[in-house]
Amino acid sequence: MKLFPQKERVRELPILPTQHTLIFPGHASTLFVTQDSAKAAIAAATTEGGRSFLAVPQKELTPIPKPDDLYRVGTLVWILHNIRLPDGSLRIIVDGRDRAMVAGITEKEGVLYGAYRQISANKRDPDNELPKLARLIRDSFEEYAKLSPTLKSEARKKISEAESPDQLVNAIGTHVAFDMDTRVAIFKEASSLARARLTVDSLDGEVELLGLKRSIRDRVRKRMEQHQKDHFLNEQIREINKELGKGDDDDDGHAELLQRIDEAELPEDVATQAQKELRRLKKLPSMAPESGIIRTYIEWLLDLPWNAPPREAADIKQARQILDEDHYDMEKPKERLLEYMAVQSLNPDLKAPILCFVGPPGTGKTSLGKSMARALDRAFVRLSLGGVRDEAEIRGHRRTYVGAMPGRIIQAMKRAGTHDPVMLLDEVDKLGADFRGDPASALLEVLDPEQNNSFSDHYIEVPFDLSRVVFLTTANSLHGIPAALRDRLEIIEIPGYTEREKQRIALDFLVPEQLRENGLETASIKFRRDAVLRLIHEYTSESGVRNLKREIANVIRKLARELMEQGTTVTEYRRTIGAPTVSKLLGPPRFHHDEGDREIRVPGVVQGLAWTENGGVVLPVEVVILPGSGDLQLTGSLGDVMKESARAALSHILAHSAELGVAFDRTTTSIHIHVPQGAIPKDGPSAGITMFSALLSALSGRVIRSDTAMTGEITLSGRVLAIGGLKEKMLAARRRGISRVILPEGNRNDLEALPQDVRTGIECVLLKTVDALPEHLF
Repeated sequence: MKLFPQKERVRELPILPTQHTLIFPGHASTLFVTQDSAKAAIAAATTEGGRSFLAVPQKELTPIPKPDDLYRVGTLVWILHNIRLPDGSLRIIVDGRDRAMVAGITEKEGVLYGAYRQISANKRDPDNELPKLARLIRDSFEEYAKLSPTLKSEARKKISEAESPDQLVNAIGTHVAFDMDTRVAIFKEASSLARARLTVDSLDGEVELLGLKRSIRDRVRKRMEQHQKDHFLNEQIREINKELGKGDDDDDGHAELLQRIDEAELPEDVATQAQKELRRLKKLPSMAPESGIIRTYIEWLLDLPWNAPPREAADIKQARQILDEDHYDMEKPKERLLEYMAVQSLNPDLKAPILCFVGPPGTGKTSLGKSMARALDRAFVRLSLGGVRDEAEIRGHRRTYVGAMPGRIIQAMKRAGTHDPVMLLDEVDKLGADFRGDPASALLEVLDPEQNNSFSDHYIEVPFDLSRVVFLTTANSLHGIPAALRDRLEIIEIPGYTEREKQRIALDFLVPEQLRENGLETASIKFRRDAVLRLIHEYTSESGVRNLKREIANVIRKLARELMEQGTTVTEYRRTIGAPTVSKLLGPPRFHHDEGDREIRVPGVVQGLAWTENGGVVLPVEVVILPGSGDLQLTGSLGDVMKESARAALSHILAHSAELGVAFDRTTTSIHIHVPQGAIPKDGPSAGITMFSALLSALSGRVIRSDTAMTGEITLSGRVLAIGGLKEKMLAARRRGISRVILPEGNRNDLEALPQDVRTGIECVLLKTVDALPEHLF
């Protein structure tokens, strides 16, 4: 019985696709079969009366190859061993018997079958070249074997045992790391002479490639050896120079660093640390990674302002003039800053408190710090602490970490360049804390006058004196400042501006500033008061003047464009801006302060006054009575304090329902309290009488006056407690056109301290208890 079909006949066998493998005749190979389709091919080969199949290499590595993914050559192989492994895969050892060309591939029941014709070797050699080519192949293989680091000794043995040129070519194709296209080209060639020539060319190419790789490897090794040799010789030269007393070679700038240390007049402990690090630097090679770290550290020590200049007494009259030039009104903050300067001038060693300006955005907190620095003739640096969560941002990183650097305090001192700048710590109420530490706790040492004369930064590692620094802080709200940090601060509240104050600030400060910044300082541009009022009423809604400044800048930019389009010069340009011009340039109004909730005339709706970080706001509260089982629903993203205010107000109404003239059956009725704009969290201890009024209106069916707003906390006994942020709330009421405000009696003194233009036109009703509240509501 013949093992394979006749050469001239086309027969069909199962195909086993192989990855990265082309089996040459006369050579055994081990294959691992994991795919189900490949296992099916092995099963088909063994169940059709034989143990042979076609091993066909893949062009693309796909899990389930298609006919187009396979080369059109294959090896007729015989299965020597078939072993099933514990994981279900097969380990088969096959022997390559003959080469074949695949004429066509079909698929039957998930198994690929190949129609093949064996490749008959054409051994014609008219000029007897084959022996010479075989010798060339053996010589080239010897060079390849010397250069290849992965060639096994078994390959040498197989090639030395090859008797015929075809056997030699098959051995070379099996053991030399040709790419798959080259192997297929050698494999499918029928002529023995052409196969040998192709093998010689391909093998020479591999030898050349390996020689190039070895050459590159040798050059890299020699370069590294040269670096090591240079380092060794440099160290020898340094030691010889030491013995001769000639000092070190200064190719690395060590002498320059030493000169800077001597000239810097550093404190003794800092100079000792710098010299110690410089000695370490000299011992390191210039290419060592640590040398750059040490050099950077020494330069930080040299760049910091260690020596304090003598303090000069501040000129209080000039300081007052500067503060007045930069800020309108703000008498209390200005007085406190002038007192601070006067005391510091009389007693330079006084451990002064840390001032904290608290107020809505755009009220001039940061610019107060700049003005103080100008009045004291000191450098000004600002640190924004909003969102800082890592303690290392304040204290710095230890030098053991990659990319270590000093904290923000030391960096600010370097930027200032002096030992006594004015340093503004902005947004201390927005400090965070997480697993990396608490930056607020790190600030305690910075802001404590008893400790900051020896501030310790983890990077610098030597104490730094911050006692000469004038620290100022800002915050929008006191609630966000940690208690321990707040204890070290002297709070100066900066409330929002009145309409009159905004007018003066706009005309005296903002308009000239924006004309100067937009290149129209020499133009004849005037803003009328009605134009500024239009901007305040219809295009801004804020306690400060930040948005007002933006809108003024918006108007002036449009004027600058108009000037350029007309082609006139700046000095010839004249324009007077009135309210109609503002509306024409900026478009429709963005805010309508006298509309909205005031038009809603239904029971259960009342207007409350609230304080936010952005100033005062009018906060409507709505109550509806529903069929239910007596439960109280609270919606609108209310905080715990506001929820408790609502429950306390309801409890007081139910306890005094007879006196108040309301009836409420808890078995059949439920109450729903809602504060609009539910996406915005709301909380605070001043919503009690607002909740009480809304509940009383809904339960009694009476409508509350639309010109009335209120603020104040309530107790179960009916007392009305004092609240904070009175000025901001009154300003919010004025912006909304409210003419009547109900307040706690406890705020009488605060009300009298308000500027007259805040109170003018608003009737204020002061209450001690809620007993008198109903007569002022309806």
